Amino acid sequence: MSNFQQRIPIEENKHPAFAFFLTLLFTFFVLVRPQELFQPLNGLPIIAILSVLSVIVILLAHRPIKLMPQHYLMLAIFPVTIISGGLNGWLGEGVTEANKFINGGLIPLFIFSVVYNSASRQKTFMWLSLIAALIFIHNGYTQQTSGSTYGWASNSRYVEDGRITYIGILSDPNDLGVFFMMNIPFSLYFMTKSNGMGKVLGLTTFCLLLYGIYMTNSRGTMLAVVGMAALYMLIRFGGTKAIIAGLTLSPPVLFIASTFRTVSSQEASAMGRLWAWWDGLEMLKVNPVFGIGSNNFMEQHGRVAHNTYIQIAAELGLSGYILWTTVLLLTLAMGFSAIMYTKNRLPEDITEKIQAELTLCSTFFYSLCGFAMTAFFLSRHRFIIYFMVAGLLLASYQRLAKLIGDEFTIDYKKTIKKILVIEASILIFIYIILKLTV
Repeated sequence: MSNFQQRIPIEENKHPAFAFFLTLLFTFFVLVRPQELFQPLNGLPIIAILSVLSVIVILLAHRPIKLMPQHYLMLAIFPVTIISGGLNGWLGEGVTEANKFINGGLIPLFIFSVVYNSASRQKTFMWLSLIAALIFIHNGYTQQTSGSTYGWASNSRYVEDGRITYIGILSDPNDLGVFFMMNIPFSLYFMTKSNGMGKVLGLTTFCLLLYGIYMTNSRGTMLAVVGMAALYMLIRFGGTKAIIAGLTLSPPVLFIASTFRTVSSQEASAMGRLWAWWDGLEMLKVNPVFGIGSNNFMEQHGRVAHNTYIQIAAELGLSGYILWTTVLLLTLAMGFSAIMYTKNRLPEDITEKIQAELTLCSTFFYSLCGFAMTAFFLSRHRFIIYFMVAGLLLASYQRLAKLIGDEFTIDYKKTIKKILVIEASILIFIYIILKLTV
């Protein structure tokens, strides 16, 4: 077992159903937002209450509790954010922003990595997420067809010539598109692994999710969907077959892409984003260790960076950038280990139970890959849905490590070294792109 992992002393395994029930309620209120739809619930801190209750129940009754490196990394962002705020004359704002990382990042990551310790619980979450997505798609369809621009959900209305929205954390069409995109692997999982009606529902939700992304008209999401499909083909079929498949699918993809807003770097909005990236690198150059302070990018530039990696590097410096990006890349490395384990062994050498767990882990891996790709075009470093899915992947990884043993677990030292190289490469790659385009 890795030195990074710590186990709270236990006497027996306990997985209280009440904690699982609380997380389902938490997910429902985070996504569907009934507290904003129904007047009696308006203003009640329901999500905060459910979050605190979940943590209390876990600490008191759930055993074992395993802490992974990602938990420590997210916790380390807390003092970094406070120090960054203090050094930039915004100590109070630094504390406020640090608390947001805890509430919207560390806590959901912790809760979901601990409570969702079985395949059945994770499948329940995926179905709940897909049902929520269908609700949002119907609301968006209503916005586009009602004639009033409004949907049935509270004051949600479409923006910018028909780009659908929802409410709460998904009130921006880009956020809604990211959510739809992250659900695509869930729908494909049920389409390929279910029987009868499950396959039909999986296929139906897959088609509707693509339609939902089309209605959001989100360029970043569209590019992430294409990238996620390309990554799957590359891993599944290898280089030559992936290229052939890509060429075969390129005509319909290009046709669909042509109906979206242009993604050219010469388009005014895109150029504005590229200049935001440039300013972000300049901010990092001036404040390389702790940045300009969380939430200060917009204060200095006038708009968000439209790039998660640039925004967090500019606001929290290399210290915050390395911590946040390592959480993402280390989680992806754990998911990728499930894919490589399958590829490096004959099917008959893998038991049915292990294969089922590997498939689930791979599903969460592709969902997070989609998020990592959209992070190049959107500023979403505290996107709570990302942390929830990351928690699910951590739970899957821990179950696989227990089933398979040391031959499955990743080498943390080697992985961290590779991650640091990737993190440096991301910033260098963005810098080169900017030098060639702006």
